[in-house]
Amino acid sequence: MKHCCLTAFIFFFLAKSVAQLGIVSPISAGLGHATVGLQSPVSIFTNQAGMVGVNKLAVVAAVEQRFLLSELRSASVGVTLPTRSGVFGFAAQSFGYEAFRRQKLGLSYARKLWKTLSVGAQFYYLQTRIPDYGSNGLVSLEIGAQANISKTLLVGAHLQNPANIELAAGESLPTVLRLGLAWTVSEKLLICSEVEKDLDQAIRWKSGINYRPVSVLNLRAGFATEPSALFFGVGYRFGDNLQADMSGSFHQVLGFSPSLGVQWY
Repeated sequence: MKHCCLTAFIFFFLAKSVAQLGIVSPISAGLGHATVGLQSPVSIFTNQAGMVGVNKLAVVAAVEQRFLLSELRSASVGVTLPTRSGVFGFAAQSFGYEAFRRQKLGLSYARKLWKTLSVGAQFYYLQTRIPDYGSNGLVSLEIGAQANISKTLLVGAHLQNPANIELAAGESLPTVLRLGLAWTVSEKLLICSEVEKDLDQAIRWKSGINYRPVSVLNLRAGFATEPSALFFGVGYRFGDNLQADMSGSFHQVLGFSPSLGVQWY
């Protein structure tokens, strides 16, 4: 009975949050997932247009355990490689446990069209596997764009599943549009904000700040609505190439969700 109730909860949770499978990053979580305007290695998950901000090979990896349940554990790995022809990326994510597993593999590309405008896209394969019922796979697309309004203000847009691909008969993969900005107030302070609209859900507002008191330390905080959640995070840089990050989010009903990650670049 306990197993059946847990499985039912997971199916309900997945139906509400499948659009977030690709955003498994303590940096994104620390900012309330208001990251459509960022340009960093994490952009391979949040808005592929932001990959143009990566100027050398970068590898990111992260794990998150939603609401402290091992059955709701997510893991992600992303590799970003800049070339003269643009920036290429590969991302892999996994979510779930032995009774329900969802995996995603994506190939990304981004480039600058003009000095102030960049675009990006990711083609991905999404597989859902339930041992007692078999597995199902589909191919879909994410597209994004970013524009530099000024030296300190960058706006971004990202659309997931524009073709409204179906997961199964009568059940579509969520189509989600995100619009937002990243404002570099100073060398120490960054403010991010965005709105997110799932075609089947209410508009969600997300905001976050990143404060860097010293060059090796980042302190983050954020919030989101619909549903309401609070976020916090910290990142520390070791030497020139390695950074470790951690974050936590708190849902008023479901509780605490920690995440950990590393970046090498």
